[in-house]
Amino acid sequence: MAILAGLVAGNLGAFIQGSNFEPPDRVLKRAVLDAVYYSSERKRPTYLTYLEKNATFLVMDSMGEKLASHKVYQKIDQELASSTGLIPEVQFSAIAPLSGVEGGESLYDEEQLKLSRINFHFGSSLPFLTTIQFRGNKKEYTFDPFSGYVLKKDE
Repeated sequence: MAILAGLVAGNLGAFIQGSNFEPPDRVLKRAVLDAVYYSSERKRPTYLTYLEKNATFLVMDSMGEKLASHKVYQKIDQELASSTGLIPEVQFSAIAPLSGVEGGESLYDEEQLKLSRINFHFGSSLPFLTTIQFRGNKKEYTFDPFSGYVLKKDE
């Protein structure tokens, strides 16, 4: 019994720290669905943005009113804020229209396609890509502009 209690007590800090955050991709997906919902429900544009300083996805209306807030971390302390790679880096980008003979080129470069927020109009958005760098991993997610769900990549 004492050994079991020692194991639980020894790992209690890890359990508490692990319960402090939710994976940023899961939080992002929930925020996108909220943005789609609010734009459809209110029949007005909504905007999705990411605040890196507190690792929060915000859904807002055109007047700047906060409709939903989705946090990656429940609480960010000084140690967490100063740690490298523990606060997710999120970049939104538009998906460029393709041109050229084969349809595989774009007239826009990556810098021109960066977005500070995603605009949702009455249940749709522009096609967009989100890149998340978190804990040494980099993942990209392409969202369907109508449903708000992540599009599966062809393998």
